[in-house]
Amino acid sequence: MKKVIIVGAGGLGRMIYSWLPDFSDEDLEPIGFISDRLDLLEGYNYDIPILSTIKEYQPQDDHVLVMAIANPIDKLEIAKDLEDRGASFKSLIHPTALVGKNVEIGKGSVVCPRAILTCDIKIGDYVLLNLGVTIGHDVQIGDGCTINSHSDVTGSAKLSTGVFLGSHAVVMPGVKVKDFAKIGAGSVVIKQVSSATTVFGIPAKQV
Repeated sequence: MKKVIIVGAGGLGRMIYSWLPDFSDEDLEPIGFISDRLDLLEGYNYDIPILSTIKEYQPQDDHVLVMAIANPIDKLEIAKDLEDRGASFKSLIHPTALVGKNVEIGKGSVVCPRAILTCDIKIGDYVLLNLGVTIGHDVQIGDGCTINSHSDVTGSAKLSTGVFLGSHAVVMPGVKVKDFAKIGAGSVVIKQVSSATTVFGIPAKQV
């Protein structure tokens, strides 16, 4: 049985914890969260605690970590720090997700319920595909991206490192979204988005 530590105790961490028994046919024993906010579970009824801050956590040989931080910059920095200290991350794919042929998924990534990954897709490390996300054929998704619920990344689109898509966003076929760009909820992206910019609307424009 693998002892699971969830990195992040906010809403995403609590969601992943609630689904953890379904995510894998392996024996996974969640033993706690790590979070730099030790008060995040106050007022909630959970049977595992926040064990420590992320900085104070000491990796153990029998621990596997699950990334539950949505902010791309934060999660990539935290993942690197934990890996440098010897931590090992696990990828999770919910059994209700549909995963087609020739789909590569990197370490530390999470594919949530009802996501659809069609075919010939490359997904990097520490990527979140939230509820009901659809990923079209020949899509490339870089490390650290967060794609929120019911978003649609269509055929041959490319998301570079650390891209953030709000819920119900659409990236049209073949469009490139560059490093650490942010796409607002409900937006439709019809042309290339520059690095570290935020776009919103239909069609999406820089804000």
